[in-house]
Amino acid sequence: MSTPAGPANGGRGTGSGDRVEPTEPWGDVTAPYFFLSYARMPQDGSDATDPDLWVHRLFRELRDHIRQMTAHPGSPGFMDGTMRVGQNWPSELGGSLARCRVFVPLYSPRYFISPWCGREWAAFDNRAARHREAGQPGIPSAVVPALWSPVPDHRLPECVREVQYMHPELGQRYRTFGLYGLAKLRAFRSDYEKAVLHLARRIVDVGESVVVEQADPVQLDAATDAFAATPTRTSTTGRTLRISVAAASLDQLPEGRTPDYYGPSAVDWNPYHPGSERPLAQVAADIAVRLAFRPDVREFDHTAKPADGPEVVLLDRWTLRDPDRRAALGEFDKSDLPPTGLVVPWNEHDPDSDEAEYELAAQAEATLPRRIRLGRQACRPAVRGVPDGQTFDKVLPDVVQWAEGEYRKRAQPRPPAGKATERFRLCGRDDQDSRPQGHRRNAEEEDRNEQP
Repeated sequence: MSTPAGPANGGRGTGSGDRVEPTEPWGDVTAPYFFLSYARMPQDGSDATDPDLWVHRLFRELRDHIRQMTAHPGSPGFMDGTMRVGQNWPSELGGSLARCRVFVPLYSPRYFISPWCGREWAAFDNRAARHREAGQPGIPSAVVPALWSPVPDHRLPECVREVQYMHPELGQRYRTFGLYGLAKLRAFRSDYEKAVLHLARRIVDVGESVVVEQADPVQLDAATDAFAATPTRTSTTGRTLRISVAAASLDQLPEGRTPDYYGPSAVDWNPYHPGSERPLAQVAADIAVRLAFRPDVREFDHTAKPADGPEVVLLDRWTLRDPDRRAALGEFDKSDLPPTGLVVPWNEHDPDSDEAEYELAAQAEATLPRRIRLGRQACRPAVRGVPDGQTFDKVLPDVVQWAEGEYRKRAQPRPPAGKATERFRLCGRDDQDSRPQGHRRNAEEEDRNEQP
C-alpha cells in the first residue's frame, strides 16, 4: 500500500470518509470499479414484487459509497439488473467482467449451484492479477466476497475456499445472519449500515492495491462453470436437468424471420421480446434451480451423449425452415433416447406469427410426431404453443416433472442374472408357508405333533 498523502498530491487520505485517488492511472477510466455477482431469485408467481429487491438496494448503496471514496467518473458498479432493455445480456456481462477492477460475489446457498455465477467467477478468475507495489507477499486477488446469507463451509467449492469472506471487522451479526438478515431486521439497521460501508471500503482498498489486467470480453453462455462437478453441486441438489435449446442465432436466421428475438447463439433466443429482457434458457434455468435441479443449459445437439438426468427441449418452430436443423430434429424424434420433455414457445404478439403459425405447426407435427405425441401426455399446453412468459413459468414445472418420471423409469436398477438370494420377511398367521423354516415358533412342538 502507498504511504498516506493528502489530496493535493493525489494520494490516499487517512480518514475513512476521504476521497481515494488512484495511485496510478487505470487503463479504462469508464470501466466498472466493481462487478456484483449474485444468484437471481426466481419468481414464484405469488405477486409482482421483485425477489431481488434487497440485492438491488445493496448494489445502490455500495455504488454510492464508492463514488464518494474514489474519483471514478461514472457509475462505479455493474450488475445485470442495471442493464437497459435491448442490450445484449451475455455480451454486456462478459464485457464488464473483462474490464472491472474488483469482483464482488454474494455468497448464498443458491450462488454455488448457479451455472451463470460459476461462469462469472471463472471469467474474472482467468484474468491475470498483480500487486500494484512490488514485493508484497502472497498471490494477489481482486475478489471481495460478501456473505448474503450463511453457507456451510463444507458446501463451498474448492476453488473458493481460500478466499476470505467473513471480514471480522463487519461483526458477529454479519457472520450469523449475512447482509440479507441484517437488512431485513430493523433492530440490526446500524449493523447493516456499518457492514455495507466497511465492504465498500474493502472494495476500494483492493481496487487500489491489486491490478487485474483487462481481457477480451467473454461469451458467458460458452464459458467454463467454475463450480461444476464439485461436492457442493452434488450434495445440494444431486439432480441435473439438461435444457436444450433448438433455436436459430443471428448469423443463421430462418427465412422471413425478424432478428429481434435472437442473439449470438441459440441459448440467447428470447421469444417473448420485448416483454421479457432475458433469454428463455436463463428463465428456464432459474425455474430448474427453484425445483432443486442443477441446470445444464446448452444448444440442441441430436448427436450429444444422453443426459445424466431428465431433459427438456425448448423448440423454436422457425428452425424447421432450415433443412439441416429439420433433419437433425427428425433424427432426434426417431432415436431410442429416453422420453424428453418438449416445450414450444409461440409469442402471439410476434408480428411474424400470424402468417407462419399454421405452416410451422404442421411442420413440427411432421418432423417430431413421437415427441409431440408424448408431449401431449406430459402437458398439452406446452406443445400447443406457449403464448407468453407467465404461461411458460406455469407449464415448465409440469414438463420437468413428467420428464423426471420417465427418466426414473428408464434408470431403475436391474438385478444381475442368476438366482437371487431369498430375503427374510415378516409375515402374518395366514402366511405360514412363506416363513423361513429356521424362524418358526414352537418348531419342536410342531415336529412332535407331526410324528405318527
